[in-house]
Amino acid sequence: MVSGPEPPVPSNDPSPESGKRVPTRDMREEFARISAGVGHDPEAERAFVESKIEMIRSHPTLSEAEKTAAIAELEEKLKGET
Repeated sequence: MVSGPEPPVPSNDPSPESGKRVPTRDMREEFARISAGVGHDPEAERAFVESKIEMIRSHPTLSEAEKTAAIAELEEKLKGET
């Protein structure tokens, strides 16, 4: 395996063996502001959630009980969106 360059390390990483430091900051408020102005597409959101339900149904390591619970939670969220 060929290794590439080390990824940057957040400036608040306390480990002494960390590589190159890069400045970091919390961008959550800015992303929330940008996202709020975009609007939403209910059909696209429904398709996204339905694709996650299919992903759960085919998950190889979840038990049937875990699948049932996760799907029920997503289906409940779909009901709340309409």
